[in-house]
Amino acid sequence: MLDKLLSTDIYNAIFSRIREEEVCELRLRVGKAPCFSAGGKYRAADEITVTREDIEYTLGMATGHSVYAVNDSMARGFIVCPGGYRLGICGEGVMKNGKLFTVKNITSLCLRVPHQIKNCCEKLSFILKNIGNTLIISPPGMGKTTMLRECARLLSADKNVLVLDERGELIPVIEGVVAVDTGLMCDVMSNIPKITAYETGVRTMRPDVIVTDEIFGADEVRAVRDVARCGIYVFASLHAKSVAEALKSDTYAPLGKTMRYFVELTDVGRVGAVYDRGEI
Repeated sequence: MLDKLLSTDIYNAIFSRIREEEVCELRLRVGKAPCFSAGGKYRAADEITVTREDIEYTLGMATGHSVYAVNDSMARGFIVCPGGYRLGICGEGVMKNGKLFTVKNITSLCLRVPHQIKNCCEKLSFILKNIGNTLIISPPGMGKTTMLRECARLLSADKNVLVLDERGELIPVIEGVVAVDTGLMCDVMSNIPKITAYETGVRTMRPDVIVTDEIFGADEVRAVRDVARCGIYVFASLHAKSVAEALKSDTYAPLGKTMRYFVELTDVGRVGAVYDRGEI
């Protein structure tokens, strides 16, 4: 799929030196070398420079050559592409009635490449068997989303799992087709603001477990705590360097009373520590 989303020059420059399955993220910036992330490190294909035509090519392929059809998504800063790829967008905002309507004059793109790595949760087997509210913590790019995706698949063997995927990245769904293996009993609400999804999902889908990515802000913390109060288990992630740093924050400290397990990732896909609530 990447050979369709990228111009020929960009694709050849990057994948003459690395295999597609190794790449987690691609960054295209007008006037600069394309960069790619693999194994938690960025490298540049510095023999080539990204042009505005390269940006327009990728945008055209990502939107089916109808940028206007995805204005709502672009106003939120990203497009979900065929195959479950997420394209982050940076450019000049266009306001309408005091709200961001769309983005024009795109200068940068961030293409996140989804990976499904089965059996990457071996160190969480105890949690999956003795289920409790679980928070996976690490800085960006360490594999939280990949790990949550596999937790959802494994938990859905005998529990109703509801995935809340606001940015279409955790469980990609393209035109009603789920792009990864979600297991037997998994439902996906995608591209719906998390607060709305929490409220409607609990009422309409009767989940045993809710899986969601990247808790952000006090409103989402309150929503997670309310879902847990209803007796639904929550598996979620949070950006922070460590459990201790996360719970120092006034915003996220309440999660210390709600979540039972805290998982720290110390490298890409590597579990550094697992704490029970009584150990923090």
